[in-house]
Amino acid sequence: MSKPTEFLELGVDGLDRVLGSFIYPPYTMVIAGHPGAGKTTTASTICYSNAVKGRKCLYISLQEDREKLFRYMSELGLDLEKAESAGLLRFVKIPMTLDVEGIAEAISKFVSEDYDVVVLDSVNALLDIVEKNSEKRSWLQNFFYTISRVINGLLILIAEMPYGSETLELGSIEFVSDAVLILKHKKEDNFLVRTLEIRKVRGAPILLAEVPFSINRGKGIIVHAPVILDEVVESGEEIKLPCDLLRRTLSHIHRGMVINITYPPDSDYADIVLVLLSIALREGMKLLFLSYKYPPASMREALLKNLVKMGFSKDLIEKITKNIVFKSINPFSYSISQLVLRELSLVDELDPDIIVFHGVEIPRHATDISNHIRELYNQMNYLKKLRKIVVRIGAYTDDLSYKLESRIADVIVRFEYEGSEGNINYKAYLWRRFRRPYIATYKELQECTEEVVGLIRKLGMVSS
Repeated sequence: MSKPTEFLELGVDGLDRVLGSFIYPPYTMVIAGHPGAGKTTTASTICYSNAVKGRKCLYISLQEDREKLFRYMSELGLDLEKAESAGLLRFVKIPMTLDVEGIAEAISKFVSEDYDVVVLDSVNALLDIVEKNSEKRSWLQNFFYTISRVINGLLILIAEMPYGSETLELGSIEFVSDAVLILKHKKEDNFLVRTLEIRKVRGAPILLAEVPFSINRGKGIIVHAPVILDEVVESGEEIKLPCDLLRRTLSHIHRGMVINITYPPDSDYADIVLVLLSIALREGMKLLFLSYKYPPASMREALLKNLVKMGFSKDLIEKITKNIVFKSINPFSYSISQLVLRELSLVDELDPDIIVFHGVEIPRHATDISNHIRELYNQMNYLKKLRKIVVRIGAYTDDLSYKLESRIADVIVRFEYEGSEGNINYKAYLWRRFRRPYIATYKELQECTEEVVGLIRKLGMVSS
């Protein structure tokens, strides 16, 4: 009895989203790449993910040993042995001592036993045998074509590409397949970055030709599909500001807005964190404070000392800071695209309402300005879609970066020095889109801080 036609999920994080709902059996997918690129890991992840969902997978190897494959995949969180014990996975190694007809006969025997997913690793071993026999090569290619029809499921053909080569040498297999994915390595900002080229997906409107991916312990392969929206996203609901100065000059903000806060490179202005804390308390929001400069413990300690200095008790501080999460990232341990994906993974994991990126002047100079602005714009637009309030705090380092980042922002707060003869204070340039800019004096800033502190105290007392 034939199996019902239904959409097959690959089970690889990010890859299903990139390819969309276009994988209907019978379906043939070629996964190709250079040695060590992650082809076997990708196929094993798809095989295991479907087995976990109750679909049967057959893994046919012409070269790989079962023990070696199972051991390596278990380190990546894929328990192939458990799936095998449950009867949802079968590993078969066919000896290369057989001729091509013998190997094809053995494959046909196994695939006739009703599997949803079949992996053949790798087709190069068979193609090499018939390399000089065009008739047998054509026969073999037709044989591959019919397997997915026999199983009425997903057939994955793994193919090796020589080092330095960007082309497949599979003949008509590439043309009769429904999808062709190429796994590659490349150097980006002195980092080795893995990329997946989507060369072909039948029937799918593919917008991204290449996406980064990673191989992770405990998760297997993850495709980090960048979120690129073709429209500029509208902001969300209105949020009231916590002091008279900000209400007069900025009126209000919205969920999804991007706020740029800039200060001189040889100073900092800590009171701005109190404004964010008051908004988070009043609106019941979770705040993620992500720094490129300081470790989480140091950031938390600095905030607590500031609150103690303003007269807050330790018990009250504990209550008003319980929804703040502190994280840090060394931006030079990633390429620019990897850094953005790392940040978005934290957002997905923690689901904050307000995201503070602290020390943004550091990653700003980790790559050239065009790459920086492109990645930043797409990231901010995506976070806007998620209705996250994004606050970017950093020092002024150069005129071009400041101007470009300001054009992306919805609100600008730029602190500058004022005063003389050893009495140096701050003034602040305030601007919100579609409103006139305003320069606030040090006295006005202090009055705003006092009002915010009073609001935090009141909100903290109510919550207790």
